[in-house]
Amino acid sequence: MRRIWLLVLAAVLLASCGMPQPSGVATPASPGGTPSTGQNQPVTISFAVWEYERSIYQPLAERFMSEHPDINVVLVSLDDIMMFDPGSDEPVSPLDQLRRVVSAADTAPSFAVTQEAFGTPLLFDLKPLMDADATFQRDDFFPGTIEHYSAKGGVWALPRYHSAPLMVYNRALFQNANLPEPRPGWTWEEALATAERLTGHSGATTLTYGFMEPSSGVVPLLELLSAQGIDVLNASPMETDLTAPEYVAVLERLRDLYRRGVLVEPYSRSGPADDPAQLVREGRVAIWSDMTYISNDDGTRWTPDFPVGRVPFPASELMPFFTYSEGFIISGGTAHPEAAWRWIEWLSRQPTWRPEEYDAISRIPARQSVAQQIDFWRNLDPQTAEAYRWTLANSKPMPESPSGFAVMSALSQAMQTALSDPKANVREALAEAQRQMQESIARQELTPTPKPNLNPVVVATPEPQEAPVGATTITFSMYGYNPAEIRRVARAFREQRPDIFVQLQPFEWTPDTPQATAATLAQTSDCFTWNGPLQSGDYPALLDLRPLIDADPAFPRDDFLPASLAYYSNEGRLYGLPHAISMRVLSYNHAAFEAAGLQPPRADWTPDDFLAAAQALTKGDGEQRQWGYIPLGGPQADLLFFVGQFGASLTVGEGKDLRPNYTDPRTVAAIRWYLDLSAVHKVTPPFKFSYRRDDPGGDDRSYELFQSGRVGMWLGYGETFEDAVFIPAEGGPAPTAAPLSPVERDIRIAPLPVGNAGLPPSEVFARGLFISAKTQQAQACWEWIKFLSGDVTVMYGDMPARRSIAQSEAFLKQVPPERAAMFEAFRAALAVPVRTTVTSSANAIYSLNSDPYWLFQALSNTLEKGANLEQELATAQRFATAFAECMNRDGAKAAQCAREVDPDYNGYNVEEEEMPIRPAGHAP
Repeated sequence: MRRIWLLVLAAVLLASCGMPQPSGVATPASPGGTPSTGQNQPVTISFAVWEYERSIYQPLAERFMSEHPDINVVLVSLDDIMMFDPGSDEPVSPLDQLRRVVSAADTAPSFAVTQEAFGTPLLFDLKPLMDADATFQRDDFFPGTIEHYSAKGGVWALPRYHSAPLMVYNRALFQNANLPEPRPGWTWEEALATAERLTGHSGATTLTYGFMEPSSGVVPLLELLSAQGIDVLNASPMETDLTAPEYVAVLERLRDLYRRGVLVEPYSRSGPADDPAQLVREGRVAIWSDMTYISNDDGTRWTPDFPVGRVPFPASELMPFFTYSEGFIISGGTAHPEAAWRWIEWLSRQPTWRPEEYDAISRIPARQSVAQQIDFWRNLDPQTAEAYRWTLANSKPMPESPSGFAVMSALSQAMQTALSDPKANVREALAEAQRQMQESIARQELTPTPKPNLNPVVVATPEPQEAPVGATTITFSMYGYNPAEIRRVARAFREQRPDIFVQLQPFEWTPDTPQATAATLAQTSDCFTWNGPLQSGDYPALLDLRPLIDADPAFPRDDFLPASLAYYSNEGRLYGLPHAISMRVLSYNHAAFEAAGLQPPRADWTPDDFLAAAQALTKGDGEQRQWGYIPLGGPQADLLFFVGQFGASLTVGEGKDLRPNYTDPRTVAAIRWYLDLSAVHKVTPPFKFSYRRDDPGGDDRSYELFQSGRVGMWLGYGETFEDAVFIPAEGGPAPTAAPLSPVERDIRIAPLPVGNAGLPPSEVFARGLFISAKTQQAQACWEWIKFLSGDVTVMYGDMPARRSIAQSEAFLKQVPPERAAMFEAFRAALAVPVRTTVTSSANAIYSLNSDPYWLFQALSNTLEKGANLEQELATAQRFATAFAECMNRDGAKAAQCAREVDPDYNGYNVEEEEMPIRPAGHAP
């Protein structure tokens, strides 16, 4: 896994090359600019913002404009700016990215700025603007923050925040070893010596580890070489001999430090090695970095339960490479530099991140006044505050891209070889890395990298933010879609229908919408997207689309498979237009089918057909047994599918009326049929239902059996789980993603066997397009969603719901042939008529008012203890019903209800201690 600081370092070090710039109609500005204020009409400037931060900056822009009526600020999407047209050349260097940004917006975050951009026409020099602004308080910025962006006599960004990662250490281990705690300004040699003294062994067992170093040895490597007078970052690749004794000695020393546990990597390599994060949590690592995310077993951020201290990283010339700053820039092509300056200077005085991000690790506001607004220093313990202040005071200007990046990369490659293989010869690893480096340089010389385009830029005129005179405006809420991609479709729609203006509205979680539903989206927009099925409470909020379809003779009514329309139909009305569809398929071992004389599975298979095939495929004994069928990852999901194929349902009702239906004779018969696959017919290994907290089911072997070729059929998503390669249904072009094993080459795809009842809604994942029942612009919304339903660029790997679109050249050319085979299986399953009257979703057993614990307990008791199935299901029904009724009480909590109805409850609805995420060094 790449480390955060390595990503920053790589961005700084990438080579530059030219790229096309976005089109624009604005005129370039000359240095100093044209006066932008004092005119009769307000000037308009643009600010580039990521979609996820739009909700932060939109209110700020509105407040700024109310205070500065002579300036109009338009937010433009960075997601749009950084999205590239299919087939176009994408930026490959920070300068390329920066040119794209500053050609599209007057002002922007500085995420793409490197030192190479300073002094170029891409950026406007802020120093003259600072000097001319009598109200600007430079001393409000912490020392070192403005200097980070200062070079060549100018200032090229106004800081927003500075990231200063710290070392964290276990105070108890220092005390036990009688070592003084580290202080700001210590060196790398001191850090490594300290880590060595804190490493403890008992025989061959490492009891305590020294330092979990976040760069996997890259920084210590460079520092140890620097101590010997070797400046790797500025070394000439063709003049450097990596096999020289100095390099060999340093690499051998590092490998020895890792071997003895003085250094430990932050992420475990393949194999049974100790989990480094677990070692930290157990108090067995003396020093680590807050750059490494350490989580609890459930994925939440871990908070140390023993005393820790924090100290800056050792003083080093490399520090600028693994600290990070972000600020605001002005495009060198702006026509309104004074207005742009007033905007970003005002913005720098506002907290510009979410409240939950105030505690973000290592993020220090650049301005003292902002730090005071959010109580930044008061929430830190004195030691952490001292470490941050020292890091700020000792920060250095942004460095230029070093010439020795190729040398550093080669050294990193050799080091990884040495660490991965304890028997590897270090000198040989260095020689091989040098050979590959020189070959790479020779290839690059044959195709020289183009010089970056540093010509003056033109800031593009922002897109219209309001509808033109006479046009109809509709609000369209996007749930589950990339706003930048939908915006591109909206542009194409605007070209065809300039009389309709689509106002895009990204979905935002708010305290008023703790749970998103189609009904809540319908309250805030004219039309919208929604993922998944509808609930009964959604229908009154949605417009029936059938009258619009009937009134539109140009709309292809038969372009949708009936089963896809049924997904959003209720009582003869159509409430949504299916847009994209995905589902599981039946994968099978083609060689095993041929050996058994079986034809490929079909969508019209009934459960009896499935059982007959599984019996024919099952053969052998012991570790050589070939199983006819296996439920991947456990039998729960497949149980739900086959229960539906018998026209049965595990629940009835929905919402507060949801109740278990375990004792219904059809449900009992369906469950018995499925359990008999294992218990009676033995076409699958013994079922294991994992439902208890003390038995997480870690002994599941289904994937191992599948990958070893010992399974005939399984329900899944059509991929091999080792290489994520899709296999064609009947041969076809071989995928190119990765070499296939013999077992993988025998995998084929077939539709789900839905012949008994048709495709259940619970097996379909659909994304749909909807119109609010309260809209005054139903016809305009219909024109828009009809247009969107024909777009192929926002499928995200799913199949278009419209036949013509799914089979169009535009769609098929963007999906690999093997994925197209998946879609054929989808269509076959969708074509089977739905013959069941069951309306409750099979997945309802996992809803808020339901807990499947007692159901799976009943099935486990039946299989493992020989208990009577009917009696066990009756007991499960009684517990689950009591739980549902308890959950209907005001203020009911699942954990309390589970314990109330069953004192022996051992499921996953348990009280969890609230442990807020706190920043590094948060004061208690």
